[in-house]
Amino acid sequence: MGFWSYAASAGTFLTVLWAAKSAVAYYTWTLDDMVEDVASSPLPLNQNGIQYWKDILAPYTDLGTVKKRAAIQMHMATTLVIAFGLCIQFMKTIRRKNMDVHRWVGRATLLASLLSYPHFVSLLDGFGQQTAKYVEAPILLGIPYFGVQGYRAVRAKNIAEHRSNMIMFGACFYFFGVARLVMMAMNVVHSGPWAKYTGLGDWRDWSGGDVDQFFGISIALSFPITFGVAAYNAYILPGKSKPKTA
Repeated sequence: MGFWSYAASAGTFLTVLWAAKSAVAYYTWTLDDMVEDVASSPLPLNQNGIQYWKDILAPYTDLGTVKKRAAIQMHMATTLVIAFGLCIQFMKTIRRKNMDVHRWVGRATLLASLLSYPHFVSLLDGFGQQTAKYVEAPILLGIPYFGVQGYRAVRAKNIAEHRSNMIMFGACFYFFGVARLVMMAMNVVHSGPWAKYTGLGDWRDWSGGDVDQFFGISIALSFPITFGVAAYNAYILPGKSKPKTA
């Protein structure tokens, strides 16, 4: 197993943990608990950054003028189901030795994503960060497209096409985990003597507007990283792996 295989396995497992933690948070934590958790994370957050996240989280804790806690709770519950399903689907042992499990978990994961799709669209429409809306709109389109195409391919016994589509389908969900890793990496980029050479400068000096730009930039950078790696594994790597003929 190479580096990228280990990284993919670790990322898949971490996505399940993140989804589980988020589900617990939105069902049991108060707003102060959530803000404290964000403040203790390795994100580049000064006081303006913490306030920015607090403003984002407040409507989802039934505080403020818009109350969305029930909506986000449903979202996190379905996300946990999908994350767990994808984790099982990408286990080679399951695919090789328990094909019935692979088939039925795959169907359940796809069904959960399609049933949740209107809810995903509604959440994105109500999100206030405009760059995120532009970046995540094609991802939302990719969920039903790659999911349905992958299902059609396996029904036609086209395993290679099924594999490619399901890798891209999974990337539509793993994107959100990658985005958080990119946000953490921005801490390093905007710290130290090199921070003055970046557009936003040192994160300790960021205004609320700078934090909003940081959020949008992180989301935008996550798109080519996530789908670049996914496309390589889905479409380029299989060709390289084929034995050469004389």
